[in-house]
Amino acid sequence: MGSYIFDQLNEIRKQSNFNIKLVKIVSILSNEKDYLFKNFQVKIFKVIDFPFFIFPGFFNFINKMRFRLFLKNNDIENIKFSHSHVSYPSSYLVEDLECYKIIQHHGLDVLQLTNGRNKFIKNIQKRFLIINTIKKLNNADINIGVSDLVLKQLRDYKTYNPKKEFVLYNGVDRSKFFKKESYKDDIYTIGCVANFWEIKDQISLIKAIEFIIEDGITDIELRLIGTGKKLDFCKQYVKNNNLVKYIYFEKERKHSELNIFYNQLDLFVLPSYYEALGCVYLEAWATNIPVISIEGQGFSELVGEDEKNNLLAKKISPESLKEKILGEYSRKRQYPFDEKYDIRRTISDFLKLNIFRYND
Repeated sequence: MGSYIFDQLNEIRKQSNFNIKLVKIVSILSNEKDYLFKNFQVKIFKVIDFPFFIFPGFFNFINKMRFRLFLKNNDIENIKFSHSHVSYPSSYLVEDLECYKIIQHHGLDVLQLTNGRNKFIKNIQKRFLIINTIKKLNNADINIGVSDLVLKQLRDYKTYNPKKEFVLYNGVDRSKFFKKESYKDDIYTIGCVANFWEIKDQISLIKAIEFIIEDGITDIELRLIGTGKKLDFCKQYVKNNNLVKYIYFEKERKHSELNIFYNQLDLFVLPSYYEALGCVYLEAWATNIPVISIEGQGFSELVGEDEKNNLLAKKISPESLKEKILGEYSRKRQYPFDEKYDIRRTISDFLKLNIFRYND
């Protein structure tokens, strides 16, 4: 479901002697079956829930009993560590297991309060979710965030009292993402890879390019990859404002093909203003190009103090994006990747935590 989780698991397997068992949690209505993915056997566990994320965890007592039986039937016993991704349902299912419990959070909506389709139901169950989920997270032995910004969302809740926290940045597999020699013409090429959602704010980036072109700079282009609800809106804006010669919408491509795309760029820009830590920032940076993001978001923690004025724009501000882009356009520079975000380093630091010292 996420290449970043696979990369983390793969690196943990390389650097340790853990016997890793992988469980994918799906809805009871799913028809998914167990499968093998790149030498990982994936077992499917189906959770009983109301549809549309209505009162998640309502059947947790039943699901926990079913989960214990599932583990036994699949010979997943004598568990030393459970590593659960996102709060629900993972942290709910493992709370009674006798093992060291790791909960990893990937998004800023840490308690998943915005999930579901019915706004009225979401408002009713908000308090229910906060109380129940915080209890599960307090019961965990360690809460991990993909950025400190993620953990700050939890710290805003007065009842949140974690036993231990750790920031595990999404490292980059350098065998997949790296600088390579590729043909580059004289056009200054900017790229963006993201779902076309409102919070990703591609429209501000498009407007920034429009302002730059209006100033007479025409040796520039923007290449956008992604799908989503705002895609048609963005396409129409580009068409209506005569930008089709400068802005291109491209089909999604396999994760394994993105390194080629990044190496065709001079600059990567993603103006997302509700971002825990997008992997695409690190992937693009791994090809030694500058990366522009938004102030106060997860990736800003990785930007050095001497570069914050260059690489961090104000949110929902085409004018600020224009300024930062023009700065990089004038510099036309390489921006060397910081190797401490190589996944070998991030996972090595993770495995050096005291929690693993008894692993033999």
